[in-house]
Amino acid sequence: MQQPKEYYQTQIAHLIILLKKHKQQRNGITLAKVTLFLLAIYFIYTFANTGFTPYLVAFIAAIILFVITNIFETKLLKKIQFLHKLEECSRVELEYLAGNFKNLPTGEEYKDPTHPYAHDLDIFGEDSLFQSVNRTVTPHGKEKLREWLLHPLKCKQTILERQQAVEEFARHPEWCHVFRAKGNSQRMTHVDMQQIEQWQQEQVGLPRWTLPFLYILPALTVSAWILYIASVLTLNIPLFLSCVSLFCSYLPAQKTLRTHMRLDEFTRSFSNLHELIGHFSSFTCFSVKLQTLHQQLFNETYNADEALRSLHKIQESFDQRSNVVVAMFMNGLFMRELHLIQRLVTWKRHYANAIPIWVEITGELDVLVSLANYKYNHPDFIHPTPGDNLLLRGTSIGHPLLPANECVTNDFEVARLHEFHIITGANMAGKSTFLRAIGVNLVLACCGAVVRAESFEFQPMALFTSMRTVDNLAKGTSYFHAELLRLQQLVHMAQQEERLFIILDEILKGTNSRDKLNGSRRFLQKLLTLPVAGLVATHDLELGELANTLPDNFFNRCFEITHTDDDIAYDYKLKPGISQNMNASILLEKMKLV
Repeated sequence: MQQPKEYYQTQIAHLIILLKKHKQQRNGITLAKVTLFLLAIYFIYTFANTGFTPYLVAFIAAIILFVITNIFETKLLKKIQFLHKLEECSRVELEYLAGNFKNLPTGEEYKDPTHPYAHDLDIFGEDSLFQSVNRTVTPHGKEKLREWLLHPLKCKQTILERQQAVEEFARHPEWCHVFRAKGNSQRMTHVDMQQIEQWQQEQVGLPRWTLPFLYILPALTVSAWILYIASVLTLNIPLFLSCVSLFCSYLPAQKTLRTHMRLDEFTRSFSNLHELIGHFSSFTCFSVKLQTLHQQLFNETYNADEALRSLHKIQESFDQRSNVVVAMFMNGLFMRELHLIQRLVTWKRHYANAIPIWVEITGELDVLVSLANYKYNHPDFIHPTPGDNLLLRGTSIGHPLLPANECVTNDFEVARLHEFHIITGANMAGKSTFLRAIGVNLVLACCGAVVRAESFEFQPMALFTSMRTVDNLAKGTSYFHAELLRLQQLVHMAQQEERLFIILDEILKGTNSRDKLNGSRRFLQKLLTLPVAGLVATHDLELGELANTLPDNFFNRCFEITHTDDDIAYDYKLKPGISQNMNASILLEKMKLV
């Protein structure tokens, strides 16, 4: 299979050729339009001076050709814009593979220090997991990705279904890029479900007794004009009927304008929804998740793509009100605006209740495409295996956000609840990176995404970390008090969960060494009464004695360093036992601080 970098480079090269071709076509069309415009002026001028009828025919033909050419140009411009968006998708991914995240959304607005793990694991913000995974093109997709990252799945079957959907999309990177390009061509704004409900309930229809006149009066008017052309009637009768039609059409002008404005506001909020749903309609689904979503959009009750295209046409017809000549002609003959209102009423009656469903499904497809893109970008990552035996077991586990040339992997296993691994080691030896590698991969696993490992088995479970405690002086919360509140939050969460995996890094830092050691021991023993397991990193080597007093529950692991000629060597590999070497004094000397 072609590597991601090669694929993106090939795509960009191909798109550059296509863009060059289409831009040349556009230059030709522009020249044709100018030529036709000048010819039209010449023909009408000559006809005005000579009265020779063929010049009038030529003028009309030139105008018709000009309009047709203009339509072609509009379509070509849309195609060029779309190809630019496709090229942008590949360029963004090339930048990402090169380690440049600067043009990707950070999700900074989602940061929450009180969340069970998001702050500690860099789920949001600069160089975050969100920035690495997120390629959503809809507001609901972005919100749904946030929700998936913050609320891990605990159902094995749902995780497997997501994995299958991600796998299926990942096999079609070009389809995924078209989805993203269509979404980026005209960005949706946030669709407020409450506004949708209000729009559903708005009464815009005409009184029932007027409905027959919508068909009778236009029929009489058109018939009268035909009879006038056939010299059967005088001009007065069709002219009178057209005036009546115009009067009836513009009588509810304020209501029509309000309906048009509300429809315009409403449809623009999800302007690319029909493009995304239409693109999905052509996708052949094999996974259960995608088949379910497809069935919800395209079934015997309705076809979401056709329904949204119908609404789009109603919107375009309303927009033609701005062309006074066309509006007067259509209303004078057919009472078009009143018919449009009734078409909108009929549309709302059939489909309005389904809009929230379509928006939600499109958001879910959006996230699945993002996860598929993440999988495609990392062909060495694997789909983890949710199971019922071991809590967590992985081989060659690495931090997903580290560059490949900087990532050191480790094997790790937690067999059951009430099993805790005490991680010791010198400063900068790799403890925190390892803790985050486990945590971030577990978040990805419970989302249905791929993880950085050779193998990864896990039980779906809740996650809690305490690694970066944040004080709040404005609220009178000291650092130590903030630590206690965080641990209290852990206990409360453990009391509510069936299984909780915890990752603690140097707890109770805000007190003295002896008090910290005693407090840590007692807290860890307290956790034995709760459905909890996990990792605890510490510099308190004596905490490792718990493995002697409670050997079934506590296990010692360490990251060791090697001293060589006043220098320090790090291998970042997890080993059994308690760390024997520290580096603070050597580092102080090297930096000439002592």
